[in-house]
Amino acid sequence: MSNLSTKKSDFVVAALIVVIVTTIYGARLGALPIVGEESRWGTAAREMLASGDWIVPRQQGRVFAERPPLTIWAIAVMGALRGEVDPIAVRLPSVIAVVLTSLLIFGYARSCVSRFAAWAGALAYATMAQVAQIGRMGESESLFTLLCGASLLLWHLGYVKKWPPLATWTLGFGFAALAAMVKGPQAPTYFVAITSVYLLWRRDWRYALSWHTAVGGLVFVAIIAAWQIPFYLATDWQATIATWTGLTEDRIRLAGLAQHIITYPLETFVCLLPWSPILVALISRKTRALLADDATVVTFLLTSLAVAYPTVWIAAGGRGRYFMPLYPCAAVLIGITIDRCSMAVRSDYPRRAWHQFLLLCGALIVTNGLIFGVAGALPDHWLAALFQPRWFAISFAAAATLATYLAWRCYRSGSRRTCYVAITAIACMVGLAATGLMINVDVGHWNDLTGAVAGLKEKMPAGASLVSFSPIEHRFAFYYSKPIAELGWPLTLDDLPSDVDYFCFMRNEGDTAARRVCGRGRNWTTTPGTLPFAWEEIATLYSEREVSGELPRSVVLGRVVRPLRAEVSDATVPQAAASKSRLAARAW
Repeated sequence: MSNLSTKKSDFVVAALIVVIVTTIYGARLGALPIVGEESRWGTAAREMLASGDWIVPRQQGRVFAERPPLTIWAIAVMGALRGEVDPIAVRLPSVIAVVLTSLLIFGYARSCVSRFAAWAGALAYATMAQVAQIGRMGESESLFTLLCGASLLLWHLGYVKKWPPLATWTLGFGFAALAAMVKGPQAPTYFVAITSVYLLWRRDWRYALSWHTAVGGLVFVAIIAAWQIPFYLATDWQATIATWTGLTEDRIRLAGLAQHIITYPLETFVCLLPWSPILVALISRKTRALLADDATVVTFLLTSLAVAYPTVWIAAGGRGRYFMPLYPCAAVLIGITIDRCSMAVRSDYPRRAWHQFLLLCGALIVTNGLIFGVAGALPDHWLAALFQPRWFAISFAAAATLATYLAWRCYRSGSRRTCYVAITAIACMVGLAATGLMINVDVGHWNDLTGAVAGLKEKMPAGASLVSFSPIEHRFAFYYSKPIAELGWPLTLDDLPSDVDYFCFMRNEGDTAARRVCGRGRNWTTTPGTLPFAWEEIATLYSEREVSGELPRSVVLGRVVRPLRAEVSDATVPQAAASKSRLAARAW
């Protein structure tokens, strides 16, 4: 095949990857309510656009020194393009990042191994359980994974292909700096540690100690300094330190470490499903022997995974998603393993491992298809328990039947064409489950504040401004959409500004009249649980993600009673309950 024909084929495959991944992650992007950290970055992006200050992220006008601002910048840019920071603007950067990461994996792998291995690796990353769960959300992990993965894979590609060392080190350090602008020092630490260990393994210290490396380091410093210096000048040293060290402090602790060390590998295995079972084949010497021709690539991938994994394995605060920046490396390794095992001699273990993988995936697909197919034939109240429309349950069952058949054909035939089809079918079923089944379930469970906040606004006069006593829940602030000025908790009547009529505050489980907790991010404190003036409780809004019968954390909307008078009241319980308690006390 000519070089031009090869490039055309690669372009077609890359285009198909874009279509598949974009369809999976772009579909129903606004179906779910904003939850978790999405509203943190969304409200900060909204304030950034309103103020024009792109240096200092803020929430309710206060410095938001949780982490560097690249995620907020990305959301703010999307908000500017769309005209508002809505759920689509919050999530688009993550979707684009997943698509670009899949292309990065394909490009890197295709430069070193077969097209099929590159195809399998790209689709494997996009349909890993963890990526499918978080890749469509307005979180920072997808963007961080793209930039961290680019720093490692592009550096290694430049090293293997003998690009100019200056370009190789500049690319590596440049993307590591951009990744650091998302989540702090994790990415540059990984980049320096992994490249150092890899070059030590190859006994190529001259490459590491050249002047090109120093220039790459200067590029890293320049990218960080371009934001960091103005941020420091606009804030202070404490905010600067908090921005870079907060995430590390959250993760490194001893409590629960023994249990974490035992359970975290299992959690990683689950996060990489349905593709992680094929990696078990690497335990066999015969499988590793098949990878000998790709030793340069495989060695780098294994080095990357081995160097990075202890940082989340021996950190009791580590969660499954904290290892996500290394998923591109795992995806390439999965693609190579699938490629080699699927073409191995039928009687050898690697081929049997491939068959076992197909059988496992087929069993999972057909089981889920059977469940939802049967559910589609049941009465409506039975189907409602699964939160699935009847048409979708039946359609999912039909798609599962087709995917199982395609996997079975690959099992029987083993040709390269059927392998392509089987991998694509498995990936599409994961995408359909994530885009269909899981979104339907989450829509049924998650608490959408849109209607509740709209109803709350109707209870306020047109043009009335709202303030909060101490920080307000960022999820409520996102849905309220208008600015909510943050004031301190009033301790005396004089602490209440004369122009405040409507206010809100957080009511938490365990708060008492003597002590209530309040804060934002990592900064929490306590105040008394009483207000020193007469007020009326207008509404209470449940602000947590999950719908529940309990109200452990809620937003309270209150109105100051005019003319203003002093009256100490317990703000930690609903006013109706407090009134009944006072009447009962008087009667006694």
